[in-house]
Formats: sequence, C-alpha cells, structure tokens
Amino acid sequence: MDQNSGSRYVESSLMTLIEDEDDNKWHEQQLSRKMVIKTKTEEYINTFTFHGLTRVFKGERIESVFWLFMILGGVSLSGVVVNRLVTRYQKHEIYTEIQTKITDENFFPSVTFCENQLLIDSYFSYCGVAPRHGHENHHKVCDYIMKEPEESIEESRNKFWYNGLFNITKCETWGGKKCASSDYFKTLNHFNHSCITWNYAGNLSDVYSHVDIEFDVKPLSWLGKNEGIFALPHDHRIYEIDIVNKLDIEPYKTYEIKLDTTVIKRLPHPFPSKCASSKGDDIFPGKYTRRSCIESHNYIEMYKKCGDTLDYVRQFIPPDIKKQYKGNKTIREAEKCVWLFGKGETQKTKNCNLPCQELQLAITTSSSERKKDKSRTKYRISLQHQLIDAYKVMEEKELYPWDQMACEIGGLIGLAIGASIISLVEVIVYAFLVIVNKVI
Repeated sequence: MDQNSGSRYVESSLMTLIEDEDDNKWHEQQLSRKMVIKTKTEEYINTFTFHGLTRVFKGERIESVFWLFMILGGVSLSGVVVNRLVTRYQKHEIYTEIQTKITDENFFPSVTFCENQLLIDSYFSYCGVAPRHGHENHHKVCDYIMKEPEESIEESRNKFWYNGLFNITKCETWGGKKCASSDYFKTLNHFNHSCITWNYAGNLSDVYSHVDIEFDVKPLSWLGKNEGIFALPHDHRIYEIDIVNKLDIEPYKTYEIKLDTTVIKRLPHPFPSKCASSKGDDIFPGKYTRRSCIESHNYIEMYKKCGDTLDYVRQFIPPDIKKQYKGNKTIREAEKCVWLFGKGETQKTKNCNLPCQELQLAITTSSSERKKDKSRTKYRISLQHQLIDAYKVMEEKELYPWDQMACEIGGLIGLAIGASIISLVEVIVYAFLVIVNKVI
C-alpha cells in the first residue's frame, strides 16, 4: 500500500466515523423526542379533566369498558339534547316587549292638509290634464314633462302663512311657541300646492304637548263645489300621502285630535317579520313604507304594460325600466291602458315587507259645532299627545338568542360528561401527541 492509498483509507475511515457519530446523535435526539412526547402523553392521560377518560386508559379491562360506555352514553345524550336546542334556535321565535319611554321633548308628528279634488287632479293627471277634463288632441304621443309650479308664499312674523290656497291664521302651542311660518309649514308644489305640511321637519315640541291651528281656504270658484279638506297625521320622514288614514275636516267645527304614538321595532330575516331596512323596490321619495313599496311595484308593472304611467309617477320610474318599456302609444291608447290597469286588481308582490322601524299613530278624533261667522276662521284643529311626556315602544326581541343556547349547551355538557371547552382542547392535544409519536 503506497502513501496515497493510505491517506485515502484514513480519510474514508474518518468520514465513516463522523457519519456514524452523526447517526448516533440523530437517533439519540429522536429517542429523546419520543421520550418527551411519551412523557407528555402520559401526563395528559393521567390528568384529563374529561370525567372518566383517565379511567378508560388506565383502568382494568372491565373498569375501562364500563367508563367507556358511560362516556359514550353521556356524549350521545348530550348530542340528542344539543340537536333539540339548535333546532329551537333555528326557529328564530320572537316575543314583543312593550314599554313606555319618558322623554323631555315629545315631538309632534307632521300633519298634511289637502284639498281633496285638487290633490286628485294633480296626482292622477296624464299628459298635463286632470282625469275629469278631456284632452283636446288624443291622437298624438304624449311628450309632456312635468314641471313643479313655483311657490308663492306669503307670511308675516308668525301671524299668518299663505300658499295661495291655505291661509294659516293661527298656530300656537299651549307653551307659547308660535308656528305660523315657513319654519313649520311648507307647500307641496309637486302636488300643485293642493296640500301643505305642518311640522315637516318633525322638530316641534311643547311642554304641554298641545298645539292649536286655525286656517282658511281661498274660495275656488272654478271648482264648482265647496272645498273638501282632510288632515293626515304621519311620520315626518314619509312624503307620500296615504289617503286611507285621512281625517275629513268640515268647516266651522272645532276638531280635537288626540295622538297615541308608538314606535314599532321589528327584526329582519331570518325572523318571522323579515322587515325591510332599506328602500328595496320603493321608488318614491321619503322613508320606506310597505304601502309605497306596493304602489311602486304596481306602477312599474303599469309602465311595463302600457309604456307609460301617470305624470306624477313617471318621474320616479327607474331609467332602465323607461329605456326598455317606453311605448309609442297615442294619448288615447296610453290613457285607456293606464285607467284599465288602475281599475284592475293591484299587482301582488312578495318583496314589500314591513319596515324595521315604524311610527304608528293611533288617532282619536272628536268635534264640536261652531257658529258660522265670516269674521271667524273656517277650520280649527287642536292636536294633543295622549301621553304628555312619554311615548310607547313596541319592540320585537328574539325569544331564544344564541348566547342563551350556548349557555344551555355548555351547562348540559358539563352536567352529562363533566367536560368544557378546555377539556376538548386537552383531548385534541392528546390526539396530536399520539399522531406525532407515531410519525417520529
């Protein structure tokens, strides 16, 4: 063996020795890890907080089997009851809580006053002509663009307010607030000034929750009959006029309108009310109401069928609907289609749920005769809150909330098998250690 061969042999021997030492160290480390994991596994087995689980692993065969059946029985019982609790929660049952809330300021709702015939003429006009008047030329296509008439308001330091039809001569609360001004009255020019709204911002209150309003109506010689006035108390955020709730007001009578205000709060889907918290299909301005949503759906269906609709409604029809369904009918054809559709059954829709929050006004009205006198105002109204410093709140609440379900499930599992979330974590960690020990 020459010198070079000897050197290579020595190097090879040294490398083999180093590799053997590395292998030994790796095996020692592996054995050390396995011992640590095994020790930890034994610790978990000996200290399980899951009742009976330690006895399953450490007990004699009979004892181990007994505790295994006990645990399986407890888990099965818990599973059945938990399933019932979850099913009950998924029903989303509700109850209604009614309470009276005390307030420093009990704000009045808005009240809209209208002349009935003028409102009908304005709301139901087609191509600029009221339904009780005829078109001069029925054979052309309607190209009418509705324009709101200009306001002509007159007022004088809370002494009177006048819009050309209604002349407010008195508006005063028992607490001394004067309200015959544009701060509290506005004319509805989109209805051709046939209506006015009092307390349109909903910001008037009174220490006695009482207000007196007196007004005259300018005679309408061309109307051909005496005016027909009605009052409509409503939420100040609602702009559309719901004539179903109107109160007809006769001249030379004093009306006392008592208001019982209730704020209704409903729950959205998946609860039974499935209330609407957004405008949805409601195309009209103002706060969402179920009635205006149904009307919106009905008028959109009218537009789809007739290619047009009433002047007032046309401005609110969505642009995509106009683009797709705009017709080319003559005034006679379109008007006939619109009126036939209007006389038919209202189109049904499932997309108009009740609002999630709504102001409900229970109204009690009484009246007394007054002497007719040209020096007296024709119309006199008093508004009074039933509860001077309070209002009612009717709120839907979940009968079986998730936190109650979680507490009951936790209590049941603790009672049946003496386990908790920590116990479950212990079992998961133990299973992880067993798997790691197998892999190493």
